[in-house]
Amino acid sequence: MKFGFASEVRVMISKKVYIAPSGFYAFIDRSHPKHEHASAYFRYFGQEEYSLYTDSIGLNEIYDQIYKEISPSLGKDFMRTVFLGDINILYPEESDIKAALKTLTTYQSAELTFSQALMAVLANKRGISQIFTFDYLHPLFGQNVFYLPI
Repeated sequence: MKFGFASEVRVMISKKVYIAPSGFYAFIDRSHPKHEHASAYFRYFGQEEYSLYTDSIGLNEIYDQIYKEISPSLGKDFMRTVFLGDINILYPEESDIKAALKTLTTYQSAELTFSQALMAVLANKRGISQIFTFDYLHPLFGQNVFYLPI
């Protein structure tokens, strides 16, 4: 009988990442202080063949922000790119809306928004534990902020 450690330990790391609106916006807005960081993240996602997810509510938020703060035509180009690209768009069902409302109303912090609660619910439902965001990520469902490996 042999006791010891295996010479090679393989850890399965999920290749699914949920993109929050702040991640998209920092990537689109070249004057954003985190633009270079966001570019590095998206380059990494492409090189490592990550599956990227977002939701229709978040897309609406990003579009509105780009439309108002940069330009309507860039907002339209962003939506066209998402439509033609490989980003998986999640659409909430009634049960997701109810779960997000329950999460929002029972969570102790007043800073949690409906959109953030819905993002957490949709990511949890699909087994996505990593969120790419530059905003504060509320500790819901064991989800973590995605960081580039050093």
